[in-house]
Amino acid sequence: MRCTVIVQKTAILKLYNPGTGKRALLDQVFARYSKAYIDTLERCRPMADLWIRDLHDGKRLPSPFNAMKEIRPLLSATDLPSALYDGLVSDILTNLVSYCKLRQAWEDRKNHEDATDEPQYPSPLYGYQSDGYQKALAEAAEWVGDPFDHQAWQSRLLREEREIVRPLLYVRARDFALERLDNEKWVVSLPVQPKPQKPTRLRFPLAFGIWHEEEYLTKGKARCACLCRRDGEYFLHISFEFQVESMERGEEETYLGVDRGIIKQAAYAIIDKEGRPLRVGSLGRDVRPLQILLGRKRQAAQRRGRHVRRQAWQRRHQEQMLHTIANALVALAVEHHSLVVMEDLNLQTSGAFIRSQYAKMGHILSYKLRMAGMLPPREVFAAYSSLICPRCGEDAKREGEDLYCPACDVNFDADEAAAVNIARRAFYRKAEWNTSGGYRGFHRSFGALRVGAK
Repeated sequence: MRCTVIVQKTAILKLYNPGTGKRALLDQVFARYSKAYIDTLERCRPMADLWIRDLHDGKRLPSPFNAMKEIRPLLSATDLPSALYDGLVSDILTNLVSYCKLRQAWEDRKNHEDATDEPQYPSPLYGYQSDGYQKALAEAAEWVGDPFDHQAWQSRLLREEREIVRPLLYVRARDFALERLDNEKWVVSLPVQPKPQKPTRLRFPLAFGIWHEEEYLTKGKARCACLCRRDGEYFLHISFEFQVESMERGEEETYLGVDRGIIKQAAYAIIDKEGRPLRVGSLGRDVRPLQILLGRKRQAAQRRGRHVRRQAWQRRHQEQMLHTIANALVALAVEHHSLVVMEDLNLQTSGAFIRSQYAKMGHILSYKLRMAGMLPPREVFAAYSSLICPRCGEDAKREGEDLYCPACDVNFDADEAAAVNIARRAFYRKAEWNTSGGYRGFHRSFGALRVGAK
């Protein structure tokens, strides 16, 4: 039986060729919003310290409603429309909550005194002044300190050159208006000035593809928006709400195990409800070569004297590859009516959590499955998934991409064998196997089944 669920997805639309006057008004709003963000966050420092102490005392963070009531009296007095005041409060609240949770996790670690990844208060990250780049250049020219201690103003110079400002956040659908004109063009109306001033709203034509119109504008319902400025262009990120028919828990017919790696971005295995593999394979073998190629291109450009941002080079191509892999996995899940099973990868290095492509892959796959009406991924423990023979459940030896089982005297693809083990762990219940050999006994129970070997 299918149920209806609500999902959200974001589309990025470009403001098409705004005139000089409109650009000037938008730039003023960005500057005022960024300044109000910094000033208000500075006033919220004592509040953040109090919240952190409450977390250490076992208390919870205040509810969003109560937290916003505390933040509103501290707002910096600027000429912003009421819609952007509400977005500013939500923006500050999100940053404060994130900082408090990171700070608590860092201070709770036993070795945090020797760590170098202390969370920084978010207020100094953004700011914009019309003459900021010239001031940064003058500061660099008059630098008299340690010649190797220049990272701060160097970062500032880069930010001012790119004119980084806080995105404008519209948290309610009524704060902006999408409209389709008679000539089948779309425009958006955005508040940019408080009501006593003229004009209070500006209309901008939107530039997008046919796919955006078919998949978002005509099918979805706009809920909130975020206006960003990048390299002199303006982009509107709109979150659309959709209603889709979704599978319910227990209706899955198979299990799709996914093992995330570096050489192969994703190995997969589809098993039936008895744990018998039906199909195995891998996706994204060219991710690592792509990373190496992009790194070489960036280095070559830097040798020619060009300024190249590493993230700009790699993020676009890597995310495109991740979306391609996620689309293929979703198609497999839909075809076989599968519940996707993934490893719970809490990667740590010296006690610090790593944000990597592993987590990115999980986030992308999660929302794509919901959009397809499938169940969200289920996470299982990841220990030794690539070191256990999928045929007999005994310990195996891994050499590169191969897995050799001395008990079976058979070789397997290590990542595909891990995907089989991960899929089977959807059946694992720790309490039931505590007295029967734990997870090793659980894997040995599939010894009667056969997995394709080479």
